[in-house]
Amino acid sequence: MNIQMMEGLVGANTNARLSGTSMSVYRQASAEGDTEKMKRALGYTGECAEKAVKYQEKLDKGMKAEAKAEREKAELQREAAIEKRRAERREAEEGAEPGRPQQRDTVQISEAAKTALKNRPAETEETPGRDPIIYTESGADASPEEPESTFSLLA
Repeated sequence: MNIQMMEGLVGANTNARLSGTSMSVYRQASAEGDTEKMKRALGYTGECAEKAVKYQEKLDKGMKAEAKAEREKAELQREAAIEKRRAERREAEEGAEPGRPQQRDTVQISEAAKTALKNRPAETEETPGRDPIIYTESGADASPEEPESTFSLLA
């Protein structure tokens, strides 16, 4: 909340209450039949209402300025996030040079597991003649780099 908003809220509220006070004086003067007092009370009520409208306009300007500042802040945050992702992507691309070995975890499949894989039911077998696929940061690689008995995961 900025200064314009606070000033607008306080000013509009105060002047609205003051106009209510002068209206009650107007009603009292109307009941007594005092026309001069009624005119003065209506004059005060009108002045207070005009001031309340001006403060309301100030409040509206403050709200627009606040919304604009929030939009700018959100845009800066989005740009910072985009730049951060670009930097991370550049670092990842630099780290994935072809001559540089990548860190991988390996899993060795036991002979019992190999036998179990060969003896599994026909409806669950994979398409024959299909090479295993290794997934890396740069995508899927259909040519295996390691023997069939190991499984590679990119660390």
